[in-house]
Amino acid sequence: MKECKNCGVNIIEKNTYCSLTCRNVYVNKNLRDYTKNGVNLKKSHEQKYNKDPKKCKKCGKDIHYDKRNNLYCSDECSKSTINKVNRKGLQYKMSEEGKQNIIQANFKRLGIDGELKEHLSNPTKCDCCGKVLEFKKRKNKYCSIDCKRVNDRNLMTEYNQYKQDTKFNFNLSDFPDEFEFSLIEEYGWYKPVNRGNNLGGVSRDHIYSVNEGFKNKVDPKIISHPANCRLMVHSENISKNKKSDITIEELLIKIDNWDKKYLVD
Repeated sequence: MKECKNCGVNIIEKNTYCSLTCRNVYVNKNLRDYTKNGVNLKKSHEQKYNKDPKKCKKCGKDIHYDKRNNLYCSDECSKSTINKVNRKGLQYKMSEEGKQNIIQANFKRLGIDGELKEHLSNPTKCDCCGKVLEFKKRKNKYCSIDCKRVNDRNLMTEYNQYKQDTKFNFNLSDFPDEFEFSLIEEYGWYKPVNRGNNLGGVSRDHIYSVNEGFKNKVDPKIISHPANCRLMVHSENISKNKKSDITIEELLIKIDNWDKKYLVD
């Protein structure tokens, strides 16, 4: 495959450049003679520009000759200014008449007057918080993923809510001396059939079980503490079922020692 003479991208055999822009860049840089009376015109123009360079509208720094047509010296200055303008625009309060004009314009543009009017007169609301959904999201049940999670949790049994609250949320790598990482190297992480299919892998086990914690009304933060975690081959974890291999008193001592060692708040 032939390559563009300027940028190197693949092109068809009969062409020399991938685009007119590449052709102009290559010709201007390599083929045209910009010298006049032994003086390079570009250098002359650049020297003249540098005597009174253009200033960045944001920070006031000199704009380089090659970027002399820009308003800003860098992308950072440009983005910070544009974002500031956009944020101000969001604070603008539109009149009711202006809103209605936009709505009417959308009626014509979308070509679905009846459906849009119906939504405006009887809007769909989020099943969780009651917020009115946007027209394009009118067929959804929730306004956001957070509302869906809240509603899903409300539909759970009390035990499943407790089980969700007692999941381990810490990084094992933060405590390299506390866990048998050799098990992971040997068996890998447990993955169900539909997510990698490693049924013989390793999973995290609650030494004092979630079931015991629920029955005894133990604070979920105690059950999800790193001191209550260990790594086990998943099949052994399942066979352990809901049994605890430690008492709550022993767990509290472990947690106290752990917190002293790692200064956990």
